[in-house]
Amino acid sequence: MQLSIPDLDLRHIYESGQCFRWEPLGQDTYRIPAFGRTLTVRQTDGVFDFSCGAGEFDALWRSYFDLDTDYAAIKARVAPRDAYLQAAVAYGWGMRILRQDLWEVIVSFIVSQNNNIPRIRKNLRDLCAMQGGAFPTPVALAAAQPETLRALGLGYRAEYLCAAGAHFAQADALDALRAMSYPEAHTALRAVKGVGPKVADCICLFGLHHVDAFPVDTHVKQILSAHYPKGFPFRRYAGCAGILQQYMFYYDMHGS
Repeated sequence: MQLSIPDLDLRHIYESGQCFRWEPLGQDTYRIPAFGRTLTVRQTDGVFDFSCGAGEFDALWRSYFDLDTDYAAIKARVAPRDAYLQAAVAYGWGMRILRQDLWEVIVSFIVSQNNNIPRIRKNLRDLCAMQGGAFPTPVALAAAQPETLRALGLGYRAEYLCAAGAHFAQADALDALRAMSYPEAHTALRAVKGVGPKVADCICLFGLHHVDAFPVDTHVKQILSAHYPKGFPFRRYAGCAGILQQYMFYYDMHGS
């Protein structure tokens, strides 16, 4: 099926560091695995060709791409006097926060610690290959030996993945996390071995869609120091601070 969609650019999302299993196929085309399904999307200007029918698109992919959120309205909230943030939203105009599978996000951002995007992608490909191509379940990681995961180049993260598997293999553990508020979820995630404040915020933003979560890594620290020495105006941007953080992160990584 084909749709014209404003405020969406596949390359911006692919390069943004929020998802790691998209596969570029050339000509602005990506293969996207999610929720046990695979979608191929080709972008031509603002028109998107999806390799699925309307029923599957409405049932799964509309939510995945967060198409019911008005990103134009979010960008319009940026203070005119904030030159940096104005430049960031203009540069990354097609950014959206995907509504990804929570468990995949947990694993991805545990793997992301002290890592770079190409290596994170390889680590996740190797984990999937270990499971015959499927994304490893909590039960699978709980049963894995750290030595086996370290052999995939995961280093100290191997023990964290096994611990996360054991934690979330418990009945209803993921559903309980989905039902929590942002502060509750952040606290609960911090109780998982190897999950610090930044990773917990990444999981809250990218896995639970708590859009007030504001992950602070080295890049964001530098942005805040350079452009917001008196503090980021969280009160002004309540309800979308995490989305704006993603524009800032992308601009710092690729545009500034």
